[in-house]
Order: sequence, then C-alpha cells, then structure tokens
Amino acid sequence: MKTAAMTLAVLAAVIGPADAAKDFFGRVARQGTVGLGQEQYAPVTCAYACRSSIAGWMLDCPDAEHHDHGHGESRGMMMMAMPSPACYASNDPFLTSLAWCIKTRCPEDIPNSLLERYWEMNAAGRKDVQPLPKYSYQDALARVTTPPTAVHNSSLVLNSTELVSDFFYSMVYGSLEGIEINISLCNQYTKFYAHVIDPPVFGSRHAVPTFFGLGIVPTRGQALFIFYIWTLNIILSAVNHVITWPNLWFDTIEDEVLEWVGNRVGMLSFANLILAVLFSSRNNILLYLTTWTRSTFVLVHRWTAVISIIQAILHTALYIKLQVSTASLPAEAAYPYWYWGLIGTIALVLIVPGSLLPIRQRAYEFFLAWHLVFALLSMIACFLHIYLRYRWQWGYEIRTVVPLALFGLDWFLLRPLRLLRGGLVRRARIEVVDDDYLRVDVPGVPAAVGGHAYLYFPTLSWRVWENHPFSVVPLSVAGGLPSKNGSATPPSSKDLEEDGGRKVTTAVATTTTSFSSPPGIVFFIRRRSGLTARLARRAAALSPRGLPVLVELYGSQQTTTVTRPSPAYPNLLILAGGVGITAVLALLERPRTTTPGVTKLYWGVRTVPLVQAVEELLLGQHHSHAATAEEDLGGRGRKTRWLGAEVRVSVGKRFNFPEVLEAELVSGEMAGGTTVLVCGPPGMADEVRLAVVALGRRGAAVRLAEERFGW
Repeated sequence: MKTAAMTLAVLAAVIGPADAAKDFFGRVARQGTVGLGQEQYAPVTCAYACRSSIAGWMLDCPDAEHHDHGHGESRGMMMMAMPSPACYASNDPFLTSLAWCIKTRCPEDIPNSLLERYWEMNAAGRKDVQPLPKYSYQDALARVTTPPTAVHNSSLVLNSTELVSDFFYSMVYGSLEGIEINISLCNQYTKFYAHVIDPPVFGSRHAVPTFFGLGIVPTRGQALFIFYIWTLNIILSAVNHVITWPNLWFDTIEDEVLEWVGNRVGMLSFANLILAVLFSSRNNILLYLTTWTRSTFVLVHRWTAVISIIQAILHTALYIKLQVSTASLPAEAAYPYWYWGLIGTIALVLIVPGSLLPIRQRAYEFFLAWHLVFALLSMIACFLHIYLRYRWQWGYEIRTVVPLALFGLDWFLLRPLRLLRGGLVRRARIEVVDDDYLRVDVPGVPAAVGGHAYLYFPTLSWRVWENHPFSVVPLSVAGGLPSKNGSATPPSSKDLEEDGGRKVTTAVATTTTSFSSPPGIVFFIRRRSGLTARLARRAAALSPRGLPVLVELYGSQQTTTVTRPSPAYPNLLILAGGVGITAVLALLERPRTTTPGVTKLYWGVRTVPLVQAVEELLLGQHHSHAATAEEDLGGRGRKTRWLGAEVRVSVGKRFNFPEVLEAELVSGEMAGGTTVLVCGPPGMADEVRLAVVALGRRGAAVRLAEERFGW
C-alpha cells in the first residue's frame, strides 16, 4: 500500500502541471513544437520538479479553497483535492518552501530572470487566468532566514518552510526529464513524416487521380519503397554474371551475355509474379503480420506486377534476339515451350490496358473479369513454358507453381471459408435512404467489429461471381438491426437553416425503432452505376424476406491503419465525408486504457436522411447517451456526442478542414499529440493530407492515417 501511495503521489506530481495553458515564457502551452525549437520544461526543469513535488502538500488557507484536479480522472487515477491557485499564491509556507527548493536544486548558472519568469507564470499554477504570487521569487527566498532541515510529512498540513525528500524529488525530476526527451523524439519523428513520408512525391494530389486521370501520385514514403523495389530488381538483374570465354555454347561473348541476362530477368519475373499474387490476395498473411492495410498491399501489388511484366518482356526480347543472331529462331519457335512462353508474356502485357485507373473506377466488373482471365492465363502459360522445357528438373517449376497455389488457396479455399463464416446465403433488406444512399441490413451474420465485407448478390445478374467491398457498421456500435416498425421523427421547421439559398436540416432524429430482429451487420452504400444502381431499383420490389446475399467478411486490420491511442498520440481526430462515416464508427468508443486523450469527429454529409439513419443505429443500443444534440455551431456544424466522442455534423456544407485542424491541433485541447484519421472523397483526403503535412512541418505533434479502400 505504501508503494502504491508513493506511485500515486509521483503521478500526481508529474500530472500536476499538465493542465497548463501557458508555459513559463508566457506562450500557449502544447503548441506542438516541443522538441523542435521549443522545450517543455528545460532550462528550468528543476523548478518544475520542485513545484510538482510539493503541489500535493496540504495547505492552511484562510478561505479553505480547493479544486478538483481533473486530469487525475482522465488518467485512471482517483480525483484529488488540490489547493486552488489563490491558495498557492497567498500561502507563505508554500511559497518559501518552493523558493528554497528552487535555490538548492537548480544549477547556479541559470539566470535569475528565468527563475523569476518561471515563478510569476507557475508558482500559483498554470492556468490562463490566475493570481500572481504575493511575493516574487527573491522576496520569498529572503523570508527564509534559517535554512530548513526538516523533510515534510505529506500527511500533515504545511505550516513552515520544509524540504522535499531527495528520493521523491529525484523520481519527479526523472519523470519530467523522460517526458521531455520522449516528446522531443516524438515530434522529431512527426517532422520527418511531414517532410519525407506523408506528402505526395510532387504536386498536391495523392488520392485524386492525375496524369489525365490515368494514375495516382504516390506519397513520398510509398515512392521510396517503390524506388527500393525497382533499384533492387535492376541491381539483381545486372550483377554477378560470370562470363566464361571461349565457350562451346556461344559464338560470341554478346550471345553469352544475352542468355545469362535473359535467364536472370526471367527468374526475377517469376519471383515478382509470386509477390504480385501474394500482395493481391484478400487473405494475404502479411496483412496480419504487418500494420499495412490492404490498400497499401494493392499498391505494392501493382508496382511489383509492372516489374514482373517488364522483366517478362525483356526475357522474351533477349531470347528472340539471341535466337535471331544464331539463326535458331524458326526451329525453337516450333517447340511448345517456346510459344507457351510467348503466350505468357502477351497475357501479362494484356493485363495492363484493362487495369487502367479509369476502367477500374468506371467499369469495375469488366476490370475484374479481364484481370482474372489474363492473370490466370499468364500463370498457366508460365508453368507450361517451364514444364515443357525442363519437365520436373532442377526445380524451375516451383517458381511457376507457387503463384498458382497462392491463387487457388485464396480463391477456392479461404474465400469460401469466409463465406461459410458469414452464413453462406443470407437475406438482405435493402432500404433507400435518399437519392444518394442505400442502407443494407443483413441479419444473422456473426458478430463483427467493423472492417469491410465483400457482398455477392447472385440474383441481380448472371455474373454470380461479382462482388464489391463495403465498409461494415460495427456491431458494437449498432447492437442489432431495427425491425420494420421503426420510424424517425421528421425535423421541425425550427431545425432548418439556410445554406446557399436552400434549406438543410441539422436536426437529430428521434426514433421509436425497436430491436426485435437478430443481430447482424449494416452497410450504408453510395449509389453509383452497376451493382448499386441495380440494388436501388430492386429495393421497392423486394419481398419481406429480402434479397439473397453472400457475405465474405473481413476484419478491420485490412483497412484501418494504427489509430489506437498511445502516450505519444493520445488524441484521435476523425474527419469523415459522406458514407465514409461507416468506416470510422468503431473508433468512436475509446478502449479502456489509462492513456488520456479525447476523440472528436467532424462529419460533412450531403443529406439529412443519412445522418438520421446513422443516429438511429446509435440510439438503438445506447439510447440516451449514444447520440445527444448539444448545440448548433452555425458554420462549424451541429455539435453532438456519440458514444463518448464529441461530434460535429455539417449537412450540405463542407467543413474548412485546414481551419479545423489549425484550431484543434495548435490552440485546442488536442494539441498534445493527435492522430488525424481521414475517410472521405479523394479531394477531401488530399486537402487534409496537405494541411496535416503543413502543421507537422511547423512542429505540431500529429500523425496522419487515411482510411481508403482502393484496387
């Protein structure tokens, strides 16, 4: 018990100054520049340690005024009654004990002006508005006429100048010094990410397509990895070729070089094909061994596949040149291994035009079919190329069997197992939320905690294999599916506000929805062409039993980057746009942890019904505290609380995200280290990325995470 009490005392001492609004130079505290030109406690860490060591001592103040130390609760500690700033500022024993501690603990070379400045800003506390100490530092020190010798007993009221124990002071000083060092390193890493990792390689676009809509500009971090892959392959293609001359197999040295380089790039093409298939797999084991998202692996898949294709072309071209120079081409071309190799190369090349970004975005079904046909043909052709040339000799065939095995494992074993986990054929209820959005309820699916699922609607088209990924509303948030007797109260006229000449609502829907249906999963889907358009057309004609659906369910590790609170980044700021809200709802409930911090959500949405539909789900399980309207903030949206998170919703009007980030991360309560998670349209994602990068370069303690599912 004594050890526990000592630990709490140390924590109280260290946490004591943490609710500061200004530092000892009078600047707003936690500006995000700690470790990048600004220090949190230095050069007077000793003074901070002195005050933190005695901040919890009981004082005899005339007004007996105390206040609760709020940060204790947020860090999992008991609420502690602490003296008020007025008490600290007027209590003689406290001021003289603090002054004596500073004199004896601080180095002699610290200028008196810094100590006086510290004293003025911090002796009474670190709040924006507080009284000045009734004595200056030198005046308080002059009142100590006899050096104290007694170490204070913290169970007694302080009534004279007393000492802090050496052991306790050293623990507090070490804690403050550790905070200084670690936050400094954290912010240096932040600036590194802001310059080297997060920005686009060039320009201002990353999520928004460029090059006439044909491609995506990678971030600098992604570009470095892509450059590494290319450099490694170029080096491996070129080094350590041993030329033996004269040689009975070759007429010239050039012919020998052509064959060795051709063989090398052919083997590397097979190796990269294995990686390309692995990275494209939905059940890629690396998803569980790394913190990379599936979108990241898809990006690496594309670049690895491009390298494999280029190497296949080089292999074919070099061998054709060699066979032309030796006049052996007609004879070699008659062998099955030769034309199957050519078929494999052509199939790889034909993958490219059908995989261009405009086709992927506008004709996903065509892209998927084209991609699969030629990818499978290329793998089969590569296998036959090697098998017909070498049969089962020397292990060359292993490089061609592995991609086929990975493809078969993913498509014909693991995906069916996930479909079985989802209950095979379920019945989906389709509801038109408004002209932009659909809601899909699938009862009976085992519990999920977010992530995404691929949905198959086999009765919507003859292409029964077609499937699309959608974000799952987590069951921990939704709780269950509303029965059809639920209803939402329409907004009243007083809840409407003008926005550019049209009326938009910022009301919170009240609902009488009952939850009698079995648990399941919920999707909110943006209506586009293709499958989603067919779903919208079928919604009105559906029977009460719903539409047959197969659910291939995946967890959040495939889409969500690391966004859990940490000591360095305790706060989470979520910026969502439209239906992107479904991917982030699971993060509104902070995990049970001792890490302090807050979670906030800014959600810009086009229409009111989607807001009402989401709030209906939240109200369904958590009733009174899940979604509660607090105030309308005008241009900053309507302020609400969902699942313990502070939420601002703007309907029909976009947030100015650079201003939001500036307000929250520089001068707001999230300035102490924040992860910014963005999930929304490409233009919004790029706007947020550039704003976060700019703040990071200025020294804000911030990291960026983007929730985006790409293919």
